[in-house]
Order: sequence, then structure tokens, then C-alpha cells
Amino acid sequence: MQQIRIINLLMQSAYLIGHLLFIVLLYRKRQPTPIWRWFFAAAAAIWIWVHGRFLETIVYLFFPDNNDAYVFAANYQYIGNMTAVVSYVIWVLYLSGHERAASNKWLRAFLFACPVTVCTLVFTNPWHRLFYTRLVMSERVAHGPMFVPCIIWSYAILFTGYIVSVRHVLRTGRDVVRQILMFSLFPIVPAAGVLVRSATGVDLVDYTPLIMAVSMICLYQIVFRHHYVNIISASVRDVIEQAVHPIGFYARDGKDLIYANRIAREQYPDLLERGLPAFPDGQGVYEETFGGRRLTVEVKPLEQGTVLAAGTDVSNIVEQQAAIDRQIAERETLRQALEEANRNIDAYLSSLYSAEGVQAKQELITRTYAAIRQTFARVAENLRTAKAAPEKADAALNENLALTRDCITEIRRAVTLLKEG
Repeated sequence: MQQIRIINLLMQSAYLIGHLLFIVLLYRKRQPTPIWRWFFAAAAAIWIWVHGRFLETIVYLFFPDNNDAYVFAANYQYIGNMTAVVSYVIWVLYLSGHERAASNKWLRAFLFACPVTVCTLVFTNPWHRLFYTRLVMSERVAHGPMFVPCIIWSYAILFTGYIVSVRHVLRTGRDVVRQILMFSLFPIVPAAGVLVRSATGVDLVDYTPLIMAVSMICLYQIVFRHHYVNIISASVRDVIEQAVHPIGFYARDGKDLIYANRIAREQYPDLLERGLPAFPDGQGVYEETFGGRRLTVEVKPLEQGTVLAAGTDVSNIVEQQAAIDRQIAERETLRQALEEANRNIDAYLSSLYSAEGVQAKQELITRTYAAIRQTFARVAENLRTAKAAPEKADAALNENLALTRDCITEIRRAVTLLKEG
């Protein structure tokens, strides 16, 4: 008997250490999403469940006459497994796209009433015999009248979540056989183990660590290897967190913000507060003003019942384009002044050009016309550059201003020389 208890203790200890490392892994991959939070809660509750079995073994081996300690340990495990059942079901509701049901306070109250009822029964002295009729350490236990109803209640919750997960797998239609198998191992194998132990009353060899090790490996495969669940990996989350554009993930109904990156939280809170109702179609590209900033927002539905809203701040681009338009208008005014000056002196230059014995003046006129044509060509090139590349607009337009002024000065100088000659 003692040898079996020692084997149980070793298996339980190994499992608890391994599961604790798994919880640390989950924490390192944490993200502010309901799917992750409830998955983490289920993993923690499962650890409490097996820890209750571990405490029972400790009492059997080292405190065989302490019946109160045995009662505490025996009941402690039911708090863990029933809380794990509720957390698992809410997790399944979120990952299958039923966010409204998962976040409904009345449904959550009904689900959590199960572990709360068990906790009240097992840790309240006048009532604990409703759960166990014989609170004596032995290889067999006798359950009270409330034990079976509570177990049925928890199994109904568990298998409702299981049915939801199977429907989700069939609806997605991707790798169906493997997904159904992996989504079945976690609830069915532990549930079968608890059912067998509860129905027979035999409580000698503890196979819980083995069952739960298989289940946790299965969960790891579902979440982190095959990515059947919409949990963002830590590396991808870090990239999104450092992005220079606001990014938000919403529940499909648009009411709950699931995740927003740093720049969205710090610089665009109005975008997060207004959420998807600002985009009535639920998908597409929109241009809206949020908190005085002009944003182009792309809204796209994703799998697992989430919607991505990725924004690009175009306020600076709009301001730059307006400034460029103003500068182009100013340069256009100068260009028109240049053309006007050219028209005013054109007749005079033409008459001088046809005069006899004024070779030097003709050469001056030729150079002046060449300079005008060169200036016009350079101005046109700079205008094209400003429109195509806003970052180069200032330099190009400032050069046009200088060219225009120099050209007008050159024309006036040429006119003066011609008049004086």
C-alpha cells in the first residue's frame, strides 16, 4: 500500500513541476485577449485539481490520523476540476466566435454557480456531509446526496463546451479529423477518469497525472504548434506592439475591444473608444477624423470571430499636400508674371532683332530667349518633382522661385542694355 502511495507521490510531483513550467510558458506568451486569459485560467485550475490529489497522498503518507487534512485535500481537488471545466467552456465559446455568450454575465453566473456550490458544500462544516457521507481516510469513499447532482451539473457544462468546439471544427472545415481528435482528448479523457473513480469509489492508484499530462500535451499542440486557436505568438505580438500605425482587434459584434497596440492606446484613444460602430459595414477602407487626426482605417474580419482595424495617420500627408498646393499656386503666380513680362517686351525685342547693323544686340536677344526657355523647362521639371515626391517639394519649389526671379532680372537687364545701346 505504501509503495503505491509513494509511486503516486512521485508521479504527482513530476506532473505538478512540469505543469508549473507550462504555466510559466503560457505567462511568457501572454496577451490581453479573452481567449488567452481563459486558457490560462483553465491551466491554473487544472494545476489546482492535480495539486488536490497530491495533498491527499501527502496526508495518506505522513499524516494518516489527520482526518480533517484528508477532507480538505479530497475536497480541494473538486474545486480545481470544476473551475477548470467552467474556464474551459468559456475559452471554447470565445475561440469559436460566440463572444456575446462568453461575455454574458448571467451565463457566467450560471456556470460559476457550479464550483461555488461545491465550494460552499465542502468547506462549510454543517453541510460538508452532503458531499461526502463518510469523511474517513480509506481506499473507498462514500459520497453524499449532493455529489451526483453537482457532478452531473459539471459534466453538462463540460460537454456543452465540447459540442461547441466540435461544431466549430466542422464549420471551419480545415484538418477536420485531426482537430476533432485533439479537441476531444482534453475533455473526454479526464472526464472519463473522474467518472470511473467516482462511480467505483476506488481511490488507490492515482492515474490523474498521466491523464492530465496527455491532455496538456494535446492542448499545447492545439494552441502553439498547429495554431488551431487564435492566440498571437509572443514574437508577432511584439512586432504589432512596436508598429508605428494604430492596430486594434475587436469582437465581431464590435462592442468589445480585444487588443490594441501601444501607439493606438497612447495616441488614438478616440479610435478605440468609438470602435467598430464608426465603420457600419464592418469591413472595407474608411477615412475618418479621430481626436483631431485624419486616419485611413482598413477594417477586415478575421477567423475566430475577431475583426482587425488597422489605421494609417494621413494628417501629416494632408497638411503637406495642402502646403505643396499653396506653394505651387504661389509659383504659378510668379510664372504668370514672367510670361506677362515676356509678352510686354516681346514686340520691342522683335523690332530690334530685325534692325540692321546691330549684331551685338541680336546676340544679346538670342541669349536672353535661350535663358527664358531654359528657365521654363527647369520650372516645369521642378513642378513635376514636387507633385511626385512630397519630401522633395520644398527644395524643388524654392529653386523655381529663385529661377523665376533671376530670369525676370536677366530680362530687365537685357532690355536696359538694348535701350541704352
